[in-house]
Order: sequence, then structure tokens, then C-alpha cells
Amino acid sequence: MSTEWLAIQSFQHGQDLLTAINTLSIYTKLEPTGISDKEQAEAADRARGTIASFLEELEAMVQEIEKREVVLGIDPRRRQLVRNFIAAKHNQRRFHSALFQSTFANVRRLLHPSSKEDRRSLIECLEELRVLLEEHIHTDTMRILGEI
Repeated sequence: MSTEWLAIQSFQHGQDLLTAINTLSIYTKLEPTGISDKEQAEAADRARGTIASFLEELEAMVQEIEKREVVLGIDPRRRQLVRNFIAAKHNQRRFHSALFQSTFANVRRLLHPSSKEDRRSLIECLEELRVLLEEHIHTDTMRILGEI
């Protein structure tokens, strides 16, 4: 596969994740106010599924890369995202949510918040995941479109 094609796939995957993050963030903020409806709840459930699947994949890849520096079967763009995630875990000044400071199991539990604090933690995780993905997508965009 060409570098451009990998960037396009990575860009699309990132956009899908950003959509899920935005959907769940909005729902998590609106649900306690009673503004949400059945359609929004269904969209939030789909978003939870998308994010949970991503977190499971990310967890497996992080464990693999932390064990061995060279991992086969992961495309270069996905590998770079994982490396960016690992670097972010060590940057506690910038990334301090449970996503970077806790376990993946805890973050997956937060996808179904049971308290006000869980909702706040989930929103922080989603905001920081959005930042990481937006930076990754920016690189993809530059590879696809070049300098404009």
C-alpha cells in the first residue's frame, strides 16, 4: 500500500473516532439535564461501541509495542498513533485524564458513567483523546493534501 493510501485510511478512521467522541461527549453533557432523547441515546450507544472497540485495539497494540519495539501486522500510521499515545502517557503536564493515567479497563468502565464524577472523568478522557487524534489526523491531512 502506498503512503498516501495509508494516510487516507488513517484519516477516515480518525474522523470516525472523532464523530464517536463528539457524539458521546455531547450526550454525556446533556443526559443529566434531561435534554437527551431516544435517538441521541441510541447514537451514544453506537459511539460507546466504537470507542470501546478502539480502546481494546489500542490496549493490545500498546502492550505489544511496550513488550517489543518492532511489531508486525500494524500499519505504520496506526503504529505511530500508538507511539504518540505512549508518549502522551509520559507527558502528565499535558495529558492527565484517566485515559493516560489509569488502566484501559477503568476507561472502558467510564464509558457507562454511574456518577457525576464518572461523567466528568469520561469527558476529560474524551477531550484528551480528541486532542491526540486531531494531531494524528493533521499529519494524515498533510500527507494527503501536502502544504497548501
